[in-house]
Amino acid sequence: MLVKRYHATDMQQAMDTVIKELGSDAVILNSRKVRKKGIKNLFRKPVLEVMVAYDPAKIPAMKKLNAASGGWSADKAQKDQKLRVETASSEQLERLDMRMDSFEASLSDFMEKFSFVKRDITYDYPEPVQELLLKMIEDQVREELAHSLAKETELMLRKQPETNAAEVLEHLLLERFGRPQPILHKKFTQKVILVLGPTGVGKTTTIVKLAADFSVKQKKKVGIINTDTFRIGAQEQLQTYADILGIPLQVIYWVDELENALESMSDRDIIFVDTAGKRPGDEQHKKDMLDIVRILRPEDTLLCLSATTGFAAIKEMVDTYGFVDDYKLLITKLDETKYRGPVLNISWYAQKPLAYVTTGQNVPDDIEVINVEAIAKQIVKGVDSTPEPAPLPISVPIPAPTLGQTRATSKAPTPLTGKVPETDSEAANTRPEVPAGVWRMDSGGWIVEDAELRIEK
Repeated sequence: MLVKRYHATDMQQAMDTVIKELGSDAVILNSRKVRKKGIKNLFRKPVLEVMVAYDPAKIPAMKKLNAASGGWSADKAQKDQKLRVETASSEQLERLDMRMDSFEASLSDFMEKFSFVKRDITYDYPEPVQELLLKMIEDQVREELAHSLAKETELMLRKQPETNAAEVLEHLLLERFGRPQPILHKKFTQKVILVLGPTGVGKTTTIVKLAADFSVKQKKKVGIINTDTFRIGAQEQLQTYADILGIPLQVIYWVDELENALESMSDRDIIFVDTAGKRPGDEQHKKDMLDIVRILRPEDTLLCLSATTGFAAIKEMVDTYGFVDDYKLLITKLDETKYRGPVLNISWYAQKPLAYVTTGQNVPDDIEVINVEAIAKQIVKGVDSTPEPAPLPISVPIPAPTLGQTRATSKAPTPLTGKVPETDSEAANTRPEVPAGVWRMDSGGWIVEDAELRIEK
């Protein structure tokens, strides 16, 4: 394919010339108004520039046809119409196409980002609605979504003027959130839970919290399958907690091993499957996840996303896992931000039900079924009503044993670091005094077997 650029006074003249010279198979790529170079053309009217793609193999036949019917030649057309023609190679055409695609993508992103401006930025809301709108935007609610909620609130207030605007907005927020859908287990059945999410959102810790909750509090037989063999320390971390909780852990390196891992846990009520997080656009990761889904056929899938993530990244992550048809949202790190708008943004963009939120590092306490009523109230009241993330205490509770620590030990972990003292003198200086023994998880906290002292988390 070649490209020719024509200059004409109007589109009709350009089209006539293109058809005569190149035939009806030529394709118009672009047209625009341009001004010819030179001082003498400064005050003249712009001309129409038309860019046309054509197949050179079809030109001779068209010329013969025109010559037999009465005589037309490209030289005559150029002389009569005084058109300036420039040719370009196929490589130039490809570069042009790439530039046009890039421009269209940038323009699309720009229009999406600022689409609310023309429609809503000058919209005159009643004062109570305007105050609520500003609170939502301040709480990091997506502007487009905030304006949509504001308009719905105003519409309801017009129908029922005596209604309180804040109550109306809270009602609309609850409708947007929907009813939470936590994991429910039926007796005498096995449920496989697949946990997905990008790197760094806390999937592994979240799985431990869920496993501890179902195992210790709900007295279910739980198992864990770990497919994340890429991240350093992930296996050791899971193995440590699995030993403490007394639940089986299977580590697989190939997708083909999944069936055997499932068979080995046939006596388990609930099986949690940990997965690796990869960068967006990783096609191999997508293929691996599809294979895992095909083999597991999970009854529930949880997508972990952090409440501290901006909307652009959230959108990218949700799109990355778009190949999963059905999943529930698990929001992590809610304790690390005072904003609640991102929770609404995630729910709105993903269009999936919410299940859980995590609110700290403590196992198993810092995970709960999401309280949409509380989040809706905080958004309505404004970001100032949300408590600041709690600072670290001066003395922290004793954590679980660190990676590589032997559970049966003659020295207890220190309360600040969780490390085993290297010497007896170091152990003697440890406060408070902690009994030795075998550490395990109980419904009330970390305890040492054969000891009376219970250590709160």
